Amino acid sequence: MRVCVVSFKECWQDSSGDWWSYGGFPFQMAAIASLFDEMTLLICRARPRTGGIRLPPRVTIVPMRLPLSADLARKVDVLAHLYYYVRTIVSGCRDADVVHVPPPGDLPLIGMVVALALRKRLLVRYGGSWAVTSRTTLTNRATRWLMRTFAGGRNVMLATGAGQEPPAPDVSWIFATGLSGAELQAIDAEVDRGLGKPPRLIYAGRLSREKGVANLVKALAALATEGFAPLPEVALAGDGPERDELERLVREVGWEGRITFWGQLDRGALSREMRRADVCVQPSLSEGFSKAWLDAFAHGVPVLSSNVGAARPAIGERGERGWLVPAGDVVALAATLRHVLTASNDWPALRRRCRAYVEGRTLETWAHLIGERCAQQWGLRFVNGRLLA
Repeated sequence: MRVCVVSFKECWQDSSGDWWSYGGFPFQMAAIASLFDEMTLLICRARPRTGGIRLPPRVTIVPMRLPLSADLARKVDVLAHLYYYVRTIVSGCRDADVVHVPPPGDLPLIGMVVALALRKRLLVRYGGSWAVTSRTTLTNRATRWLMRTFAGGRNVMLATGAGQEPPAPDVSWIFATGLSGAELQAIDAEVDRGLGKPPRLIYAGRLSREKGVANLVKALAALATEGFAPLPEVALAGDGPERDELERLVREVGWEGRITFWGQLDRGALSREMRRADVCVQPSLSEGFSKAWLDAFAHGVPVLSSNVGAARPAIGERGERGWLVPAGDVVALAATLRHVLTASNDWPALRRRCRAYVEGRTLETWAHLIGERCAQQWGLRFVNGRLLA
């Protein structure tokens, strides 16, 4: 069986011809590819950068032009080149047995519409916040409406998150991860250690406005202003359009020596930084199921997160596997940081609970769950991890 994936993910090609990207995308594409005989992957061509992860081999890459800018300018640019994108996506999807789109995003939305028009088997995996937030766009709303309207039959609809009730009729929750079983077992989590001196915080993810990293910087500045000690060291692992603005903010609040911008890290480098961390702080304004939660848990690192998406079921009650704060609330974030770094916590027990949660939540399990759902809904066989007609 052949699958065509339509993504807006930025990827780049090195001098040897290999394609690279970042985050969990390459690993998830490899896991999806394992379900099928052939994969065609439509992505956006970006300029080469460092610290990427190679896309899976034996995958046919179809690069599309990268839309200009962001927000309104991007929407205008995509509309201006709509014929080009539709033509390219139709060409990629026409001979596929299955079309997979990982929204939210403008190009996955176009891919979804094309797949529905071509009456292809459709696998949609919505990665953003299913609940409406301040970051919900018209594109997000349109995507979720299409998912609710066309769920069932040949259309497998999954939403990244967790909950007792499904997000909508015939739409299922699915967790997100970038961890393979081999990687998880290779991580020697130091679960018996206490809080570092000084404490060390880490943020892992894209440096973009919806991730709320500026709120973390402001919360740390508030702690310094009130004379909190010892002040933590902070590692920001990731890159993105807000990096320059965040670097200016760090200089303005006088935290240059304590906040380090590591840029995009490969899995080995990220693991080394996680091993050094005491707490992973993910102050997102909108989220589905953050892969960084599981990356942190795998290293025995609790998470301080905004209460968005699946954060509560993943992190649990206060102090279970971390702590929750209202999204965008700098005062609450500063207060919770103060509590975490000064309260008498049983750190070894906390770290063990984190590690236990991530066991079994691997890419292999993730792909197996998706494969089983597709086989059941499409009337196919699922044998040795492969979908068969």
